[in-house]
Amino acid sequence: MDVATAVIFATFMALMSQVARVTQPEARPVTALGLALLVVCGLALALRRINPLLAFTLTVGTAVAYLGLRFAGWPIYLGAFAGLLALVSGVTEARVWVPFASIGGLGVAVATGPPEGWQPAPMITIAAVWAAVAVLTARATQVRRRLAEEEAVGKVAEERLRIARELHDVLSHSLATISLQAGVGLHLLSDRPEQAREALHAIRQLSTDALAQARAALTVVRGTSEDPPRAAPDLAGLDALVTSVREAGLGVDLATDLDGHAVPDVISATAYRIVQEALTNVMRHAGPGASARVHVGTVDGWLEIDVADDGIGAAEPIRAPGHGLRGLAERVAAVGGEVRAGPAPSGGFTVHARLPLGAKR
Repeated sequence: MDVATAVIFATFMALMSQVARVTQPEARPVTALGLALLVVCGLALALRRINPLLAFTLTVGTAVAYLGLRFAGWPIYLGAFAGLLALVSGVTEARVWVPFASIGGLGVAVATGPPEGWQPAPMITIAAVWAAVAVLTARATQVRRRLAEEEAVGKVAEERLRIARELHDVLSHSLATISLQAGVGLHLLSDRPEQAREALHAIRQLSTDALAQARAALTVVRGTSEDPPRAAPDLAGLDALVTSVREAGLGVDLATDLDGHAVPDVISATAYRIVQEALTNVMRHAGPGASARVHVGTVDGWLEIDVADDGIGAAEPIRAPGHGLRGLAERVAAVGGEVRAGPAPSGGFTVHARLPLGAKR
């Protein structure tokens, strides 16, 4: 691509040299040597990404030679200007390109100097203006490129974090439920094999669903899925979620009171994940015989979620939040909500979250 652009640019300058001859009749007619200098100046730009300093040196060097031989001047300025752009854009350190640019600009100005009525002062001024424009243009391009790269990196990091949260929520909940179901199955295997069989069927279904959800999340990363994306879980799925937890052996009371309020999709999905993560932690940490209470309701333009258990999890040493609680806090912060999680004064563990109902869908 750079080579093709350089060839086109060299051809353009060679053709324009004939027009310049008309506008500068006092200049020397462009000879084969002049055309060769124009072509070399244009073709040197093919090196602008590989070696911007060499591209600058060739373009300005041929420009100085071309002007020093008094050929019709203005097409060669385009080459010198492009070489300066390549230098400033490709070399980030000013201490490197400032001396070269200054020497090059001085060389161009001197080459346009006195004999045959050329006026050095205006030409030096013009050279300085062109150099300033080239530097400002190149620097603006660098800033835009850096901002675009930072934005792209930020989007990649955000997407990776989102996928990590999805996989954690799916796998953590499924594995915690499977663990409880497996414990029930082992306990009942000898005395009540039919109930043990039901637990094994539940484990099989849970693992199948978890694999399907994990596969769907990974195909988003790879961009290989031709199937429509799976709908994100939402408040409508709370009953099924609670039912699966109850079947695993954990007692859960669920109460929802939306009072007819419409819940934005993103808030509904976040609320589901909050309840899922909270119940997952109950299954993992609350201990045998524990139960949980889940309440979802609306208060003054907020959706409030409360999950509390009466287990022994709070009796364990409190450590730094794990991936689940960190991911939960990130989800809530992303929609402008608030969340608190910690041991309850009367025992057990509580999670309380508030999500704005005015969030965008």
